[in-house]
Amino acid sequence: MSYYTRARRPKPVTISTKAAEDMIEFLSKVEGLSEWESSFIRSLEAGWEKYGSVTEKQHSQIQKLVDRHTPEKILARAEWTEGYSETMRLHAQIAARYYKANPPYFGDLANRVLDDPTFVPSERAYNAMCKNKYALKVIALTEAPPQFPVGTMAVARSSNQGPASLRGQTVLIIEHPTDIHSSANGARRVVVLPMGWSDTCVTEERWLKKLPKKLR
Repeated sequence: MSYYTRARRPKPVTISTKAAEDMIEFLSKVEGLSEWESSFIRSLEAGWEKYGSVTEKQHSQIQKLVDRHTPEKILARAEWTEGYSETMRLHAQIAARYYKANPPYFGDLANRVLDDPTFVPSERAYNAMCKNKYALKVIALTEAPPQFPVGTMAVARSSNQGPASLRGQTVLIIEHPTDIHSSANGARRVVVLPMGWSDTCVTEERWLKKLPKKLR
């Protein structure tokens, strides 16, 4: 008969210093905590009262929260919020629509930006989503003048990535949707109506070329 002994899990390291207790007390008095932060602090207070200690993981999180809520950090966040301009809000919305079309990056942040027009992301979150090389290209594409203004004519290139039947067709430019799904050059989306069609379709500027002069 074989006997097996189950290895005991090591007892988690706990911290019971006066400094840890002081940090918990400090955080319990901070105003403007998020719902999660408030719940976490209440849990810490209850745990400290019962055990007189916190785990290493909890201690690490406590230190991060204390650093986040120093007077200097609070002032910096207030200044960021006050300086959050309409242009920055528009850029955040452009980047959010791009990332909604290209998951999974920034999913939760993109949803908050698009669902709540009053939402102000943190400076760190804004820079991460809006100032990376892909978002900057999409923002620039969105703000650049359209290559094919609404009401003008164009020809779908033979390399057009839209419907195969669109290739080589003369099209009327109907609309430029606000969302861009690619950071490639010429990726602005265009709603077009091919001549002889009853329905419009969506392509991109890079898949169109100017109408030959003799047909203008």
